[in-house]
Amino acid sequence: MKKLKTIFYLCLLLLISACAKEVKKNDRPEWIDKPQGYFVGKCATDVKGLIAQEQCAYRKGLAYIAMSKGVSVDVSSKMTMKQTSTEKTGSSYGQVQAVVKMDEKNIKVSGSIIDKWHDKTADIMYVLIKEN
Repeated sequence: MKKLKTIFYLCLLLLISACAKEVKKNDRPEWIDKPQGYFVGKCATDVKGLIAQEQCAYRKGLAYIAMSKGVSVDVSSKMTMKQTSTEKTGSSYGQVQAVVKMDEKNIKVSGSIIDKWHDKTADIMYVLIKEN
């Protein structure tokens, strides 16, 4: 009888451990808080959807690059993106060029998109941009 109880508890323990959910680690990239020479653009929910939210984050990142040069910012931008995906992975690559207007002078600012991350809980899109 004692062996039967031990086997029962062992089976119950295995069943419970098999059903337990894996605890997810915080997958927030470190570059959001420590961009290390790059620029981070972020944008909250956009009524036009996820792509518009992503483009907003790119524009803000370019604005941060311009502001680092002491420029007051009015940004118009042109973006090209390439995206690839499989069932398990996905990647994006993009080029961003912008014209920043200040005192009727045009200052070109361009950057390459290094990485992006969408905080689904807060619905904030983050992009990491390298100045070209």
